[in-house]
Amino acid sequence: MTIAKALSPQVPSVQFDSQTCLHYPTSEEDIVQLVQYAASNNLQVRVIGSGHSVREAILSTASNAINISLEQYRKVTLNSGGTFTVQAGCCLGLDAPEPWENTLFYQMQQLAQAVPDMGGVTHQAVGGFTTMGCSGGSLKYAYTDSIVGISLVDGQGVVRSYSRGKDPEFEAVLVSMGLMGITSTLTFKPSDGFNIIGNETCYSLSDVNCPIDFFGPGTPDKPSLEQFMRQTEYTRLMWWPQKGAERIVVWKAQRMTAADYTTLGMTPETFQPKQYLEFPVVLGSQIPAQIVASVFYQLSAGWPTLVNLIQDPLLRAEVTLLIDLTYGPCILPFVIDQFAPVYTGDAPPAEAPQLEVPQGVFSDEVRIVELGKNTGGGSMRGAAAQGSAGRRAAGGPVLRLLRPEAPTSADSIRVTSVAIDLWKDVLARMPNVSTHLPKLQSLLSERGLTLPRYYHIHVPSDVLAELQPGNRTAPQDAKGKQQFWDSWYRGLPMDNDVSDFLMPTEFTELWIPLEKTQEVMNKLRDFYEKGGLGATGSYSCEIYAAKADDLWLSPAYKQDVVRVDVFWFHDLFRDEAALKAFYQQYWDLLKEYDFRPHWAKYMPGGDMGPEYLAQRYPQWKQFLALRAQMDPKQLFVTDYWRDALGIPKNNA
Repeated sequence: MTIAKALSPQVPSVQFDSQTCLHYPTSEEDIVQLVQYAASNNLQVRVIGSGHSVREAILSTASNAINISLEQYRKVTLNSGGTFTVQAGCCLGLDAPEPWENTLFYQMQQLAQAVPDMGGVTHQAVGGFTTMGCSGGSLKYAYTDSIVGISLVDGQGVVRSYSRGKDPEFEAVLVSMGLMGITSTLTFKPSDGFNIIGNETCYSLSDVNCPIDFFGPGTPDKPSLEQFMRQTEYTRLMWWPQKGAERIVVWKAQRMTAADYTTLGMTPETFQPKQYLEFPVVLGSQIPAQIVASVFYQLSAGWPTLVNLIQDPLLRAEVTLLIDLTYGPCILPFVIDQFAPVYTGDAPPAEAPQLEVPQGVFSDEVRIVELGKNTGGGSMRGAAAQGSAGRRAAGGPVLRLLRPEAPTSADSIRVTSVAIDLWKDVLARMPNVSTHLPKLQSLLSERGLTLPRYYHIHVPSDVLAELQPGNRTAPQDAKGKQQFWDSWYRGLPMDNDVSDFLMPTEFTELWIPLEKTQEVMNKLRDFYEKGGLGATGSYSCEIYAAKADDLWLSPAYKQDVVRVDVFWFHDLFRDEAALKAFYQQYWDLLKEYDFRPHWAKYMPGGDMGPEYLAQRYPQWKQFLALRAQMDPKQLFVTDYWRDALGIPKNNA
């Protein structure tokens, strides 16, 4: 938790930190004073929560802007009617920067209460998660269904309160990206607490026994994807479309029934969870697998830069050709298979034959691969850089390859007790590797070179503490399949164990009418097959759904939706232009399906900017008109949001 060091020079009653350039109100009155000061001086005002959104969407970069953190405004109050009133800075649940006992979900579960659904992570602040229109993966339940009231401070410093079913403005302001005012409190009417039970299975797209018809209309005994999402209480899919991988990982769950407890030999009172594991367990933790994945994704993007360091032009050209030949058919499918192995049955997989160590390729030398913190260039200032947006914007860990005798960073700690064997643990396990070994041997022998065979990995010490590995053991499930049962607050946010430092991921997420699911899936499959690696990238694409609602600027307004969430590993070597060019392919491809983009993630511009959005939100004009009334001086409108929504400077 950041401790403010002084009082604000603008509003002396409010705490201020000169290092982060943030104000820290502790009461609603503090927020009112900050907004009134901004209104009197024509200054912009924005709020940072966990920093989970696209960084440009969060703070103002205008001179003398009032940027606010609500991390000292986190109280949860239980009301007499069984509702909870929550200050907007309160974190949702586990993996938050605050102790678990200070979060909303802790308070709810202490009273056997719950929200109906939840997104993949819960370290966000309640206010930010809500105002950006975030959602879980269900067509039966929605997080916002549990919200019955909201209070916010408008652009004139006036506190306005709205209730569901009573005030029509409620549907306008709940999802408003901070443009109607600063959310002060939210009131929840929770449901009864519950546990979930489910499984995750990785299916090859060529598997005729797969129980879901991903690309067709479905049959009586095999539902289409749209039907599956309608029938399943909670689900999400991770699509790995790369050639040689071609698989989809299906996560699905339901609320536990009496029959489920009986099958497990438990009761709700004696319930013992079996947690979902997103990464393979190595040495009792999911951390080592994420470290390996992080190194791979840095190198997969950065190898052209590294190869250009080779001074011999012929060798440089040969190495480039070798990587080009092996990355798609050998390296990438192998890496994907380590994290998303295809389920082939409950029998243990056959042992792969051991290949002999090729002669003249390796030396017995040891190297250290250090993942250091990237503190340079281009990231957001102040506290925003500490949030996940700042960590992603920094471009992930800095890689350093060191000799054993070389000094490592002061905060670096070794995580490999036994060195990784480049041949035995990596190359020998890759498909088709024997096809390319002669070329590698020839390249090295002609120049009298060898590759160091053994590698230790070092990471910053606080990464290990941050991820809280616990005492986990490898699951007894079959390869490519796992069963789990857990509490709602830990089971539904299935991505909480993913590290922003090791796996800095960006997203663009497109919400499309659910009835177009089959068309969209076939469009994507054709795009992947024709476009190859340039279309698929090396990462996955998430497919999930959301229930229709009545919130004016929710991407699920008045329609159930299928969501296409495209991932991008924010490495050190590719810039923002490359990221947007990659995403532009998807925006162009899926435009015909009338998608609405997620407000917190990367959004298109140009011909898919304000005019496009206005045609897809029936309440668009009414939203902008109400926004102008509530913020006549445009205190909350940054250049980013002005461009995104087409807000004129004169408020006309």
